[in-house]
Amino acid sequence: MKNIKNIILILTATLMFSSCEDDLNLAPHNSLTPDSFYKTLEDYKLANEGLYAGFFTSNYYGNNGILSRPDIVSDNVILAQKGRKSNQSFHEWRYSPNLSWNMLYGAYVVNGRANYMVDNINNLVAGPERDNYLGMAKASRALAMFDLLRVYSKIPTQSSDANASLGISINTDTNPNAQVTRSTVADSYAWVIDQLESAKTLISSTNDVDEMNLEAVNGILSRVYLYNGDYQKCIDAANEVTTPIASVSDFPNVWNDSSVEGVLFKINQDRVQDNISLGTDWSQSVSGNVIPEYVLSFELSNLYQANDVRKTSYSFLGTDSDGNTYNAIFKMFGETGQNNGVVDAKVIRSAEVYLNKAEAYFMNSDEANALIALDMVRQNRYTGFVSGNETGSALIDAIKLERRLELFAEGHRFFDLKRWGNSVSRSTTDGEFSDGTGTPVPAAFTNMASGSHLFQFPIPQSERDVFPGLEQNPGY
Repeated sequence: MKNIKNIILILTATLMFSSCEDDLNLAPHNSLTPDSFYKTLEDYKLANEGLYAGFFTSNYYGNNGILSRPDIVSDNVILAQKGRKSNQSFHEWRYSPNLSWNMLYGAYVVNGRANYMVDNINNLVAGPERDNYLGMAKASRALAMFDLLRVYSKIPTQSSDANASLGISINTDTNPNAQVTRSTVADSYAWVIDQLESAKTLISSTNDVDEMNLEAVNGILSRVYLYNGDYQKCIDAANEVTTPIASVSDFPNVWNDSSVEGVLFKINQDRVQDNISLGTDWSQSVSGNVIPEYVLSFELSNLYQANDVRKTSYSFLGTDSDGNTYNAIFKMFGETGQNNGVVDAKVIRSAEVYLNKAEAYFMNSDEANALIALDMVRQNRYTGFVSGNETGSALIDAIKLERRLELFAEGHRFFDLKRWGNSVSRSTTDGEFSDGTGTPVPAAFTNMASGSHLFQFPIPQSERDVFPGLEQNPGY
């Protein structure tokens, strides 16, 4: 596996957009250099496709990555004993420097490719097209670095010492030998925000949903500002997003890729590469029988009400070859008529933006607007919806509940618990079957206490072997 130091050797124009990291070794490093590339708009079009292919690497937005592991390490799912027991070490919090989540690879692929685009942007004639490519590059590398912060660093709202703790290595250099130590969390967030705010002034408002666009930048800013505790700025960014939330009738179609309603930015498999089986992190299907890897926890399944469109959009009663029934995960099952788990990766949707805004309004003591934002999501998810008109603690509890229900299997639950300073608490008695029977989580893995070092994943030892100056997280 490549290390961070060498990742930026992989020029954007590799044009071999495979999700397999080993295939990236096939890049024609000697034939494509900054001197022969990054000269024309066509070059930058190809370079931009390379950014999205970078996001799709395994352990990032590809399989075994940021759309599944934050749920696997949280209370949202339970390991099914009939499956391959993939990711079990993560589910049971047994990760270590030698058995870690190496998301650094994919994120620094994106970062390195974006750095080349930014560094050579003046090769293009000044104008809106050049600005747009510069904005997309800045926004893409900001998202990649923010995702690393979520995985490997504390979140500013998590604890009083978070801002001064270890952030990430911010590398804007195209020198493949550059070695950059980790910034603080505060400095890392400041850089991410600066990049996104800069991108916002450059990027086109007419870009498609399957490339970085202005709506996505504002949506991502609302996410970053929420994590950073900048609640008014979160609200301001969210208010600039105009994309409506997917309706009750169209919402199921978002997950089989027959609709993009409510999606701000997705990584389109058909655009950059195909057959990335995101859904196989959850299950496989053979001859009409489900082979489950993870299923909804009994507790979470019971939180979805019968009139909630997400209940059947996200899960189904699946039976294995022995007749056992599960609350199986349907959300990433496949495109229309397919059960191969190959779907586009939805990076951010307008429903999340409204939930970001609802929480930020509440934290700013504006309960009236918090309820309005929350109800905008709920009225598009529940048939016959009537507002609960919650206030106080009931309101923030309702906002947190909707985040859990809405953003299941999109890489949020673990980070939400982390930034709220909550523990991860799993049932000691519920098993994996649909009625709550089956094999419970082992007692040693039912509670991750608030403040545990396990909320920050370890830096992979393979990366530190190459660059010993890359500081390890405390506790490992």
